[in-house]
Amino acid sequence: MRNRPSSDPSHRLFAALLIAALCPFVVSLVVLPESANGPAFEATLAAQSDTTIWGGVYTDEQATRGQRTYEQECASCHLDDLMGDGIAPSLVGSSFFFRWSDLSVGDMYVAIRTTMPQGAPASLSPSGYADVSAYMLQMNKVPAGDAELSSDTDDLEEITITEPQ
Repeated sequence: MRNRPSSDPSHRLFAALLIAALCPFVVSLVVLPESANGPAFEATLAAQSDTTIWGGVYTDEQATRGQRTYEQECASCHLDDLMGDGIAPSLVGSSFFFRWSDLSVGDMYVAIRTTMPQGAPASLSPSGYADVSAYMLQMNKVPAGDAELSSDTDDLEEITITEPQ
């Protein structure tokens, strides 16, 4: 017994639309732009993969400002020691690295900015969120550096959170 193709035109239309929608995606996986063949492209990829939190991405002064903001805006739920209250998660140690490892500081920054403080998301200044992020890094024993952590999400996307070695 042979299966007959469906004579329902909506099935054919759906299949055609699905194929049309997937074609650009499939092509993008296979075809690289001509500029991707040069040394500049390779250098960009190398730079993106080499920048981690362990390279000194915030300053001690910034983390100090972040601590003050954290104490005013975050400690009531995440507690003074950043260990969380059972409902609010811990922001240090294995909990921090389990949640953020292999993501970017930009991912963390955007998540914090769009959801915290719980009762008033996005109520801090962009630099306030960067300062709190710097404080969280400091409390996770990430070394400070010479430059402040930016509040520009494009810059933060280039910094990967990795577990301590």
